[in-house]
Amino acid sequence: MISSVKVLFITLSVPLCALLTSSVTAQDTASRSPQHHSPHVHGEAELKAALDNDQLLLEFRSPAMNLVGFEHPPRDHRQQAALEQAEKLLSSPQARFTFPGTACRSIKVQIERPYANSRHTHDGRDNPQHEHEHEHDIEEHQQHTEFTARYLFLCRQPEKLTGIVTDLFSVFPGIRRIQASWVLPGSQGAATMTPSHSRLKVD
Repeated sequence: MISSVKVLFITLSVPLCALLTSSVTAQDTASRSPQHHSPHVHGEAELKAALDNDQLLLEFRSPAMNLVGFEHPPRDHRQQAALEQAEKLLSSPQARFTFPGTACRSIKVQIERPYANSRHTHDGRDNPQHEHEHEHDIEEHQQHTEFTARYLFLCRQPEKLTGIVTDLFSVFPGIRRIQASWVLPGSQGAATMTPSHSRLKVD
């Protein structure tokens, strides 16, 4: 069953995808595909925002390398813990985002992380069958090495929203750039966020 937040995301994605396929800005968007299978670039993440009445939906996507430093099934307890810690940090939207001009309260969170059902693997040199399964596991998951976080916020005065500020750069130093885009009533656009420019202006 598809969750309600994902249904809302699909609904709000229509104008958002229209934005990304247009040439709102020749910079950044011209060379990037709007599809989910856009080039996998280490150090780079995506943030999409859409406002519908008083509901603000954010979607954040990032290669796992940016958040945990690897893109393979966890091989030990340390790597398993890193995946779980990244998921935990992404599951705190009130800490990750602030909204200049208004107050927005998180009401739903959806986190998708790679290898969510994987247990860490031990050294398989003494077990050829285990080694074969491990290699198959890597092949099976190599196309699913992104974290995706969707957040639904309820905003008190959405018309006064002027920006979106995030601490994702400090929490995950592996992120160097966030390609951001937004669709709000009367405002749409795209911009590149960096550690020194972590506020996205949307007014």
